[in-house]
Amino acid sequence: MKINYLLITSFLLMSIFSFAQKVSVSKITERRSTGKDIFDNKCEVELKVWGDDLRKYQFVKISKILKVTDDQELDLLSEEDKDYDYEKIDKDAILKFETKIPARKASVLREISGELILFNPTTANGSIIKIANYQSKTNVNLLPASSDLQLVYLTKESMEKLSAEQNAKKEEELKKLPEATRKLAEGLISIFDSFSFMGNSPNEVSFYVSGDQSKLADLYFEDAKGKKIERNGRSRMNNLISYSFEEKPKPDWKLVLVVETPKSVKKLPFKLENIDLP
Repeated sequence: MKINYLLITSFLLMSIFSFAQKVSVSKITERRSTGKDIFDNKCEVELKVWGDDLRKYQFVKISKILKVTDDQELDLLSEEDKDYDYEKIDKDAILKFETKIPARKASVLREISGELILFNPTTANGSIIKIANYQSKTNVNLLPASSDLQLVYLTKESMEKLSAEQNAKKEEELKKLPEATRKLAEGLISIFDSFSFMGNSPNEVSFYVSGDQSKLADLYFEDAKGKKIERNGRSRMNNLISYSFEEKPKPDWKLVLVVETPKSVKKLPFKLENIDLP
């Protein structure tokens, strides 16, 4: 089956001014297939964010896309739940998202609306958390109790110990535990099989993550001199995240967490209308 693709790019300058930042659609790329492989069909929208106040922040990301419609009244909002990554801000920033394919008769996107998040992580606003001796803190939440996020450092030995302890407890005893403690224990036990599969390399570091995981912007390690350790890879299975390195993690490595806090983020709602399609 011969497949023909239509690849069209349009450079646009439809802007909205909000919070002294500007949001515009700078590019639309539409791809259509005349074959059976409809999964190749996509419409990618590129947003440009700029403005004087933008430079007060280090990162920006799409928080959510709320509405996308064309002039044929088609709902183009993607059905896929997507977690968007933060993009580094230079003088401006480019963000991309995908929609369903507009109607062939459509000449404009009638509306695109959503919300961006501007992020300026610092130690002062509580969004950069450095944890020394993290290797001695297994099976406990490393983040403040007030956080919407829980992060637990795991080792093979700590998981085996936790499993044995929980199996020894009667169901009634578990029910008596504080809700947060009980849920954390149940969550850790639930990933035991996944950890056994993923966490066997001595050059890996693994964590259990629960709660609002979108608030975890980054996780990395520093050596004793404060230099960031480059990692080889990152793998994820359900609530288990593992990071791999060239060498076995050293005891003097410091864990650095970058998390969203109320003082570090600013929400930027936007609404764009009547954007020409290519």
